[in-house]
Amino acid sequence: MVNDTTRLLGLDGLVAERVEVDASDVPVVDLSTGCEQARCCPRCRQRALRVKQ
Repeated sequence: MVNDTTRLLGLDGLVAERVEVDASDVPVVDLSTGCEQARCCPRCRQRALRVKQ
């Protein structure tokens, strides 16, 4: 999957969900993966139920 985020950072499947600028004028980017398998445990293959920080 190629999108603007992939082109910008060179990381296939990465999706920028939101971009904001903080009080210091620094961009803060919320990223996620577009790959369904990346959301699963590598050992048991169960999909994650919550967001990890």
